[in-house]
Amino acid sequence: MKWLFIALVIVNAAIYGFSQLETPPSSIELTQREKNASAVKVVTGQLGQATAVNVASEPVTASAPQATATATATATAKPTPTSKPTPTPVAEIGRCWRWAGITGEQIDNARMKIQNLSLIASETASGESSKVWVYMPPLASLEIAKQKAAQLAEMGVTDYFVVNNGGRWQNSISLGVFSNREAGERHLAELKALGVKSAVVREKDDTLRQASFSFKNLNSQQSDKLAKLSAQFSGSVLRENKCK
Repeated sequence: MKWLFIALVIVNAAIYGFSQLETPPSSIELTQREKNASAVKVVTGQLGQATAVNVASEPVTASAPQATATATATATAKPTPTSKPTPTPVAEIGRCWRWAGITGEQIDNARMKIQNLSLIASETASGESSKVWVYMPPLASLEIAKQKAAQLAEMGVTDYFVVNNGGRWQNSISLGVFSNREAGERHLAELKALGVKSAVVREKDDTLRQASFSFKNLNSQQSDKLAKLSAQFSGSVLRENKCK
């Protein structure tokens, strides 16, 4: 019995060993460890070098989205508004004036005040050469004389002033002085053509000394000063003339 048991053990051991020799080794599932292994190629030799050069020379496409985004941002950016040019200031156009109707002692006073205001004027006075006077005889009051002077301005008369020196010719309206009677008569005819009916011509009274002042290219501030000055001389007339 003992030898029979030993024989069975030996037989079983031999059968097990034979079965191990016949069974092929279990295969390793490489496909579980690699993915897309069939796509891998090993390239050697000149072909491999050429392939490496081609890969290196290909442009990098990863930066393309960034370049596109930059171009889009540039295209959509709002243009910076340009500043408007500063307009050139327009120079003020000077004005020209004639201040007439200053008589007697008023002339020296007016001349001094013009200098005090730093204004430049050209003075025209009735000198000894002025022999003939065209005028309208004295009216009832200074107010009526001023109203008559305003009518003369509407009629187109430009050279006139109300005499207001308290003398013999108070409230008369002077229409000009001339060197001879012929010039005076010619001016009188021009006045009558405008509709002036009560003007006359006479030899100039030496007691009636007259002067006028002309101003050119005064700015607004200077013109205001001149207007205030003329208002201080009753009967004087300040008129704006065309600058020449």
